[in-house]
Amino acid sequence: MDERFPRTLTLYERELLLWILPAERPGYKQYRTFVENWNVVSQGRRGEGNYILAAPDEQPDNESPLPQIIAHGSIITPTGELSVSIRERLENQVEFEIVGVQGNVDPARFNETRRWTLSSWLPGQTCPMCNARLREVSMSSENGRALVLAVCATDKRLWVYDELTGINHPIPVTNFYNELMLHKNIRDPKIALDSKRLFSDLSQFSDAELSHAFRTYNALRTKIQLEGNIVVEDEKPNLVQRLKQLIGLGT
Repeated sequence: MDERFPRTLTLYERELLLWILPAERPGYKQYRTFVENWNVVSQGRRGEGNYILAAPDEQPDNESPLPQIIAHGSIITPTGELSVSIRERLENQVEFEIVGVQGNVDPARFNETRRWTLSSWLPGQTCPMCNARLREVSMSSENGRALVLAVCATDKRLWVYDELTGINHPIPVTNFYNELMLHKNIRDPKIALDSKRLFSDLSQFSDAELSHAFRTYNALRTKIQLEGNIVVEDEKPNLVQRLKQLIGLGT
């Protein structure tokens, strides 16, 4: 049966969206306000489970490029997995999606066995998806804003934690890896076009190289609005350089 719009969020939709927008994180506060006050005005362009929340009298925009995801989580059930996400604000609307990604999940009737959301992660914790240890790279902007790049080689995901807002920003693997390859001047297609090597070869990339990659990625496809650029520390000197410095031969 065709849906009629505008409509209010169902209790189920509201609960899941507020869950991936933790109240204690200041960066998610405005999105919680949208969930609590705006109505569903249209289905999104991605089909079933994809909707647009908008301010009163706002006409839905399904033509502009899709905004980036601002929050994401998953519900695990005996019959499948349910994905929950919400995108960054576009004028006076936000788009969300609640869809089954594995198996047959009836959103009205299921017994969940586990749930996780990227939004609740903090530096020093294991991966919220698979509980594996993460590669963490501490970064900061020129005015001292602290950021942490987190990479999970097991689950093949990466994100950046912004200490100021508390938001964990998912980073597209392919775009990030492209910037890493450009920085390292690697042109061999077998390496440069294989983004999975970010995870299989993760130990081969230094913190400085990963920071450089995010700095250029963020400059081209802004995830985090920063005052000033990201400061990238120089590569740590190798053993020979350190010995020279210790005996006074270094420059």
